Amino acid sequence: MIALLLLYLADLCVFTPGYVSSKYDHSPRKKKLIKKGICICIPLLVLLAGTVYRTVIYGPDIYLFILLAGMILCAGGDIILEIRFIKGGFLFFGGHLLYVCGALYHVRNFRGATFIIFLALAGIGTFLTFDRLDKKYRSLLIAYNIMISASFAMGTALYSTYLPGNMLPGLGFMFLVVSDWLLARNKMAGSTFGWSLVSLLFYFGGQILISTVVFF
Repeated sequence: MIALLLLYLADLCVFTPGYVSSKYDHSPRKKKLIKKGICICIPLLVLLAGTVYRTVIYGPDIYLFILLAGMILCAGGDIILEIRFIKGGFLFFGGHLLYVCGALYHVRNFRGATFIIFLALAGIGTFLTFDRLDKKYRSLLIAYNIMISASFAMGTALYSTYLPGNMLPGLGFMFLVVSDWLLARNKMAGSTFGWSLVSLLFYFGGQILISTVVFF
């Protein structure tokens, strides 16, 4: 467990800053893709290995399979995003959709606050999309905002169970959305190394938190 914790810390403290640096030092695309792949492969491989182990020992767990499929789509989005931004965005949309489906399958009793949070975030995001952005890709951005709003809301639903096995992935869901918000901020206001690093720490940190589901 200590070795795994050190690996997670290395991902956030070494590999993620290394990838962000490659975005600003004009590194070749292949080098950037390799560095980014390392960052996402760590939580993905942990979730994959843990899912296989738990399936062998305890039998299939639909929730784990859904989360694994979601993270695989996000990992694909990480790579494709560097080459084809819109196509990468579709993969992230699919990843969030599977995360939401997983949470819906896992948490059967929802509080009214979950729906209120979703409506509030979706409404604010839609308003800002109309107010701050031009018509290009507007419909796609609104659809993506609605999806990540649902993802954040389901993260709060998982967290509010107050079970460690739900709280950490729930935080992960929310971290991914915060990362998207920071990415939107960077696109509109301009990005620096610091802002990019913070955004990606939330993103890869969120995936790490989701991967911890296999330990509970």
